Amino acid sequence: MGKGNIAIDKSMIKTVVDGKIIIPLPKVLVENRYYPMFSIFSPTQCNSCGSKLHVNSHHTRFILSSHGTIPLNVTYWLCPTCKKHYHDQVIGVQGSANYSSEYYDTQMNVRYDGRCSLHNSRLIGETYTEGLTAFCGRAPCPTSLWLYEQKQAKLSKQELLTQEVSFEETLYVDGNWIKNGWKKKLEEFIGTKLTKKEWKKMRYKSVYVVATKEKVILDFEVTERLPTIEALIPLFIRIKNRFPEGKIKKIVSDEDKAIIGAVKRVFPEVAHSFCVFHQLKNVSKRYYEEFSSIEEIPDNDKITYNEISQLILSDTVISAVAHIQKIREFNSDLELSEASHKAISYAEEIFSKNVSFLKKGFTPETDNSHFDPIFPIRPNFFFIQFL
Repeated sequence: MGKGNIAIDKSMIKTVVDGKIIIPLPKVLVENRYYPMFSIFSPTQCNSCGSKLHVNSHHTRFILSSHGTIPLNVTYWLCPTCKKHYHDQVIGVQGSANYSSEYYDTQMNVRYDGRCSLHNSRLIGETYTEGLTAFCGRAPCPTSLWLYEQKQAKLSKQELLTQEVSFEETLYVDGNWIKNGWKKKLEEFIGTKLTKKEWKKMRYKSVYVVATKEKVILDFEVTERLPTIEALIPLFIRIKNRFPEGKIKKIVSDEDKAIIGAVKRVFPEVAHSFCVFHQLKNVSKRYYEEFSSIEEIPDNDKITYNEISQLILSDTVISAVAHIQKIREFNSDLELSEASHKAISYAEEIFSKNVSFLKKGFTPETDNSHFDPIFPIRPNFFFIQFL
């Protein structure tokens, strides 16, 4: 929201009648039709035998929402033939949950848009519902919110694998470390208690994401912290089966050995570029740690910096060798700052690495904009396949 005196949005006004605020409920999409939230759907016949259902009992459910606590009269049903039980479906509430889905979604917005932990998200939820759902407020506990994320992740995964996507023949692959969910849930899953040492090893995973240049995520794979080539092959096979042969012309990634090996096996004919943006960033970091502005950098250091940048951007082995030789000459002949000496040491490290990639036919890629938006996405969404 912008700053200053902002006009009031009159489309969001509420009506007061006899001391009560009248709030129109949002609509929820169900099977291509919109229904008001908290509408009740009653089953009519048995899914198994087709018999007409009989009323078994009546019950009042109390649903906690951002609008307050909502009482709903629901019916439980029984099939007279196969004795199978059914119940009314409440629109906007998952199964037998006490919280509405919109309340969970609000909590998730607090968690991710506000960059809150699971624990702090609950405290904030209790604060803004004080006197609304309970005297001290009430919000989903961390475990409930985390489990809701897993259910949403399953739906998101299905959507990712079925959506029609157009792209400019280039795919981008990146990996990142993320924390693996809730300890008690994992202990239940593996059937044993975890020591602190075991938990630290198990809680960190890596998620590898395949996306287009337009930042559309196509698929992902959750692996161990340092995955093998074999761990990523299923991800690339799914991508290969999804698009016609020859559609993918280039794949861009960093120098991750697992990605490189998996791409080589699944896409042997596709050009593979490695992103050198972070290498350029690491060189710049050594200078801004010592100098507060570009104007303060001596001329000899600027020349050295530019030469190291050209080394990183070299697209042939001959060019890379020529640049590293110049850098070594600068190191011995010129009076340089500590920042340049650190940058030269780093250049020596990446020289052999980049040359090995160039010999294999890789080319450098500097556009890092496609990677940045991928990993602020909600990390817990990737753990559904472990539960």
